[in-house]
Order: sequence, then structure tokens, then C-alpha cells
Amino acid sequence: MASTAIDINYWRDTVKQRLPAGLRNVFEGGSKRDLIKHIGAIVLVLEDQVVNINSGEAIRLAPVEIHAADKLAAACRQLIEPGSNEESVLLLLPPGEFVATRVAMPGMARESLIAALQLQVDSLLPACREKLALVVNPVVGDSAQDNVALWVTESRLDTLFDAMHEEGLFLASVSPRNLALAAEGETIDLLDSTSETETLTTLANGAVTGWYHVRVSDFGDPDFAAQWQQLQAQVDSSTVVKVGATNAPEIYRQRARQKSLNRDYFLFPSRALRAKHRVEKGKRVKQVATALGIIALIASLPFLIQSVEMFRLRSALDAQQTLGQEARSDRTIVQSFEQEWGVINDFPIQNVPEALFALQQILSPEQLSAFDLSQGVISIEGESSEPQAILQRLEQDPMFTEVTFSRATSNNRYYIDLRLSTVNFEGYMVRHFPDE
Repeated sequence: MASTAIDINYWRDTVKQRLPAGLRNVFEGGSKRDLIKHIGAIVLVLEDQVVNINSGEAIRLAPVEIHAADKLAAACRQLIEPGSNEESVLLLLPPGEFVATRVAMPGMARESLIAALQLQVDSLLPACREKLALVVNPVVGDSAQDNVALWVTESRLDTLFDAMHEEGLFLASVSPRNLALAAEGETIDLLDSTSETETLTTLANGAVTGWYHVRVSDFGDPDFAAQWQQLQAQVDSSTVVKVGATNAPEIYRQRARQKSLNRDYFLFPSRALRAKHRVEKGKRVKQVATALGIIALIASLPFLIQSVEMFRLRSALDAQQTLGQEARSDRTIVQSFEQEWGVINDFPIQNVPEALFALQQILSPEQLSAFDLSQGVISIEGESSEPQAILQRLEQDPMFTEVTFSRATSNNRYYIDLRLSTVNFEGYMVRHFPDE
């Protein structure tokens, strides 16, 4: 039963993420949907200034004041006219406010994945003893792709909410500012640079698949700087959106106004949700009272009308069952055919030529000395001066998964095991040969 529930949630999330943005919002949770619906102002927090995305007005703050909730709330108050419809705020915070962890749990629905991560928070972030809030948007359609979860302390959200409340504002949600550069469902690479930090973010269909945040001071280490340059070289520089300290206000304002913001990475303060729950509770009381009145009205209708309606429905049911008899018979034949030939039709195709071509592109110009393929598991052996680089390139290829060194390297000789991500012999055996 638990597996069935996870599958239903997964397919529900998959369908929901492929819906248009406007229609997708209808299926969000009631409180969160209402909070998003009533957002009036989008406030961007940069290195030394706070910007109202709607009006373009900005207020400069000292870098130390940017992180102070009261100073930030006071700046928002100056940017938003009292009594306007903008007093419900979405706050776009610097990426340094969030901690990213890579999650290797493919195929899980969003709610199930969040629940699993909350149970593992002590092992994922052992140094943090505060209560954490997280957001994650599973990658759709790529079971081999890891997900990235973003974390922030709930105390930070509550502090911001209280500071906004003191200024007469309502903090509806917060989100990393760099994700405001991408629209919902967009595949894009983003580089957010300041005088102190750089954050490289990759998204696939609106889901964060890479989050790399570094301090500029760390580039004093040549090895670290070279690794960062190598990471950037893997991204197509012609398509990456780069935002620096000089052009950040204009680019953020332009793209955030033109695009539908990625709501999958909105974090909601618990106090904002509780406030919205209280409003919803009052609405539900009224709805229940209305429903009870309607039920009482229906119950007072003459029994004769009910009897006539039941007779009409029973006749319609009999007619539908008669019409569907032939279809049920055909379905039985199709199911029998699938049971007899499924063991052949479902046999995993390993596509050896494609796998060999992919290995050739990754290993070129080096050659293998041994290659073995059995039930989707590949074992390779060869010599290279950089076996770790070969392992990383194999991990980055979507055709391969579970890439590991099977034995320790010696004299530049490496032994690597990996699995084809396009076949699933275990699932095939469980489905057709459960007793073996």
C-alpha cells in the first residue's frame, strides 16, 4: 500500500509539473496557493541594496545591515506605500542564505521526498541543531538525475516575518534570488556574482540539478580556483545568464517581471501559514453551515422524487453494463496476451553499440584493456594518468549510473563498475520471475 501511494504521488507531481503555470497553481495546497495569489510586492535583496521589482525603486544599505531582519524590513516599508495592495511580500534573498544538499532519491514524489529528507536532516546537516525548512523540486523524467534540496533555518524565516509584521507588512514567502532569473519549467544555467560570493546554478525543466556556492576569498587557493574554472567550463558560456554587482538590479528586475517565477522554490514562514490557516478555518465554518443548510433542504424533498431518480439511475446503469460487456471481453483477451508475451516484450534491451560509442567518446584517446557487460552492469579496466577524471565523466553521462571504483588503482591502472541507466533487469525479474 505504501508503494502504491508513492507511485500515485509521483505521477501526480509529474503531471502537475507539466501543466501550464496558471493551471498548476490550482492544484497547490490551499494556504500556500492563497499566499502566492495575494503577493503584491516582490522585493529583491542584493549585496548593498534592496529593490522593489514592481516599481524599480531601491534603497542602499550597508552590507552588514542586509542580513539584519529589522533593517531589511524597514527598507521594505520605505519601498512599499502604506495601505497599498503590495503589503503582502515575496522576498528574494541572496543564495548565501540557503544551504544546498544533493539528494539521490529518484522516482519519489515531492511530498514523500520532503518527508524523507526531514527525517534525515541530522545526517545531512549534522552541524546544524536548529529546526530547518526545506524545498525541493524533483527532476521529472530522469531517474538517474540527482535532486538538490535547499535548506534555511525556520528561525530566520520567523525573524523576517516578525520584523515585517512590525512594519505593517506580511511576509508571504521567500525564495533564492538567483532562481528569479529562471521561469517555471525552464532549462537554464545561472551565475550570480558579488564581491564576496559566486553561485552557479543549473536547472532542468525548472528543477535545480546543480547548486555551487563559493566565497571569492577561497580563490586564493590555486587548486580551488582551477576547480571552479573547470566547473564553469562545463557550462555553455553562450547561454548562461550572468549577473554581477553592476548589472544585477536591472537584470533581476527585467527577468523577474517578464517571467513567471519558479513557485516550486518558494519557502513559506510557518507563521504566515498559521495566519492563513486561521482565515481558512473561518471560511470552512461558513462552508459547513451552508452545506448543512443544503442537506436539510434536500432531505425535505418528497420521497417520490427520490424513488423516481433511483429508478432512472438503475435503468441507466443496466444499459451501460450491457454496452460495456463486449469491451470487458476484449480487455480480458488483451490482458491474457500481455501475460503470455510480456516476458519477451519487456525483456530489457541493453543497446550495446550505443553504450560502446558513449564509452569511446568519454575515454578517447585512451583505450580499454578489459570490458564486461552482464545484465546492465559494465566492468571496465584500463590505464590512465587521471582515473578520477574518467570516473567523473562517466558519472556525468546520463547513460550511466552507479559509477564506482571496483578496486583500488595501481600504477595508473583503474577498475570501474557502472550500470546502464536505460535498463532495469531487477524490475524485469521481479515482475516476471518473482520466485527466482
